[in-house]
Amino acid sequence: MEKSKIRQLMIEKLNKIAVDERRQEQVESIYRQFFQSDLWLSATSIAVTIATDFEFPTAPLIQQAFLEGKKIAVPKSLPKRQLVFYWIDKTTSFELSNFGVEEPVSGNKAQPEELDLVIVPGLIFKENGYRIGFGGGFYDRFLADYSGKTASFVFVEQLMESWEREPFDLPVQRLFIGEMEE
Repeated sequence: MEKSKIRQLMIEKLNKIAVDERRQEQVESIYRQFFQSDLWLSATSIAVTIATDFEFPTAPLIQQAFLEGKKIAVPKSLPKRQLVFYWIDKTTSFELSNFGVEEPVSGNKAQPEELDLVIVPGLIFKENGYRIGFGGGFYDRFLADYSGKTASFVFVEQLMESWEREPFDLPVQRLFIGEMEE
């Protein structure tokens, strides 16, 4: 199955789980794992998107980072499929991008080498960290020159091994996968 079809099917599936009460169980499981991890404990600066309704919710991470005095950077998509991160604080305003994603209205640009950890969004993941994103290649281009740490938050429904990665795909270093009680 081609990536565009897999993407569409996963978006439909994620929209369905967005209203499932068991989703919260996975969210809590992932955040428990993440907030106890060395990645979180050692990071002083973290890059993360503002999640849409069907994506893994990132607001708790941003709130916890502010509580602990960690710096947060949020991306803006630029022409030529470039991704640039900007530092935010509790007073930062956001505007909706052409992709329907909230982006910061900020001129305080974060350099890639200033970011300890990038939380990489995605739709479909292999257990070895390869992912299918939203199709623009923004993160693959950014990560090609990024030398810090990377992680993704993954609902169990997003794990799928039956697709072929492409030569330009880069794996995420660590997946935090939701656990559900039987």
